[in-house]
Amino acid sequence: MPNWIYPDFEPLPQRPLFLCIISNTDTGKIPGLSAAGTTPELTDYTPGADAELVETNRIITMPELPEAPGGSPTPAIVTKAALNLTGIPSLFVASGLRKKPAVPYAELGGSAGSDIRHDPAVAQARMLYENGAMLGKKLAGLSDCVFIGESIAGGTTTAMAVLWALGYEVNVSSSFQSNPTALKQSVVTKAFQRAGINIASLKNDPFKAIELVGDPMMAAALGLMQGLRGCRVVLAGGTQMAAVLALGKALKIEGDISIATTKYIVEDKTANFREIVESTGRPYYYSDPGLENSKIPPVQIYAQGYVKEGVGMGGAALLAGIYGFSQMQLVEETDRVLMTVELPKK
Repeated sequence: MPNWIYPDFEPLPQRPLFLCIISNTDTGKIPGLSAAGTTPELTDYTPGADAELVETNRIITMPELPEAPGGSPTPAIVTKAALNLTGIPSLFVASGLRKKPAVPYAELGGSAGSDIRHDPAVAQARMLYENGAMLGKKLAGLSDCVFIGESIAGGTTTAMAVLWALGYEVNVSSSFQSNPTALKQSVVTKAFQRAGINIASLKNDPFKAIELVGDPMMAAALGLMQGLRGCRVVLAGGTQMAAVLALGKALKIEGDISIATTKYIVEDKTANFREIVESTGRPYYYSDPGLENSKIPPVQIYAQGYVKEGVGMGGAALLAGIYGFSQMQLVEETDRVLMTVELPKK
């Protein structure tokens, strides 16, 4: 096992599949909350554009490359690089997605999530869960190990809300270098006042937590986990996927389930990734993508705490490592992806 993957990931999957759930929540449009788009309005387009980049190395439906206000490109470039190296098949799954990508994907339906300060978050949570479970059952016959990533702007804030509702008094990570923790806490507090709930008041009702203060990605991920029982499942992401683990525990979803993220999330002192995951009793893995070695400055600053995770980047990097590719090969391929991605013609 390479020295940039922790701990050893065994046994080696024979038929791995990389899934990524793409969703929207209006919570992500609150100014200053999400760095998944240069403006709040563009966050609607980011998940679909991430799918286009990973599947075709082109951006088709978004007017620009998805990037943070500080100029860091989407983590989809790392995911694309890892999948290029390994040849592992990928499938994007839409759940409450407003702007559809111009590539093939699986559609679970549902509407985009609401701004949790003002309205119940996900009215169709059970339908999304049931459709996810149906898709999971189909995929379980095609793979022995499924990695599940996510792309949803604003998802760390809805993750914090759901974690608080389940009784986890924790902080979550951010795609900004400086985590807007106070803003997130303020949004969650307003959402709780609107919903008439308190910390831990929904610890025995995880669906209600998603319906009131969650997002459509969570319902889809839980359904997939349920449908994939009997298959190894690795959630690929940071504190958003840690929240899914916590929801899975509350729903008593059984199986070989773990989580894989990046070193940048594990070392984030503003968030409680390890604490959340350890309290669920599930193992975690992490990769060090080594992006400080990139030749491109906006990619180098990932190692300084920008972006950190997303589009299953940590899990995809882990796959590159366990299939024998070096950290430097991943970095060089990431640079190549970014330099060759086709943008829409103006």
